[in-house]
Amino acid sequence: MEIYLEASEGPRMWELLMEVGREYGLIPCGLGARDTLRLEASMPLYGHEMDDGISPEEAGLGFFVKMGKEDFIGKKALMEKGPLTRKRVGLRVTGRGIVRERQAVYAGGQLIGMTTSGTHCPYLGYPAAMALVDVACKEPGTAVEVDVRGRRVAAEIVALPFYKRG
Repeated sequence: MEIYLEASEGPRMWELLMEVGREYGLIPCGLGARDTLRLEASMPLYGHEMDDGISPEEAGLGFFVKMGKEDFIGKKALMEKGPLTRKRVGLRVTGRGIVRERQAVYAGGQLIGMTTSGTHCPYLGYPAAMALVDVACKEPGTAVEVDVRGRRVAAEIVALPFYKRG
């Protein structure tokens, strides 16, 4: 089925998509739903878990970068960063509260990192977040607290991904 619409017919596009997709079980899904699924699968998003200031190794994507290669664009910059000082981890929120991005993470009262993404995960049944934390504190089971609008919310570091196909 081919359909041609003028730009001014944008609202009609929605109706056509919903009509054509009905037999395939198409349902509306917004960015919030996409972001929840992304978080449950621990998929990094540019501007959150990775950007120009977060190395692939810190983001948990080091397996894509072959440092043993003779040379590649960006190799020098990665080498100049020096030893790994922080790592992306998962946080299972055990206290009452929803963790969001850019919230301070503490262990033993010391600031150890910042969250990069977070929300309540309906499929998992609990609030979860990802954070960049000091490598000394990255081990699963480490108790942490996240500053949520001036209140410390208990969480623990867990292995990623949160969701694993069974």
